[in-house]
Amino acid sequence: MTQSISMIILPLLITLPLIVFWFWMAWDLGGNNRIPSNEKTYWMLAFLFMNVFAAVFYYVYEYRRRH
Repeated sequence: MTQSISMIILPLLITLPLIVFWFWMAWDLGGNNRIPSNEKTYWMLAFLFMNVFAAVFYYVYEYRRRH
């Protein structure tokens, strides 16, 4: 019984913060008016196809520059 619960909770503990981080960076991208619209389109495509990896790149290259 405890093994089956840990097999459910452990993946949730890993994936939930990643999903929240992805939404946080996607929300910031949507509200970022400093990025030209064509570059924003490229970032959105990267978010769709590369998911969390693109969010990490966005955090490093865009978000940290502004904050």
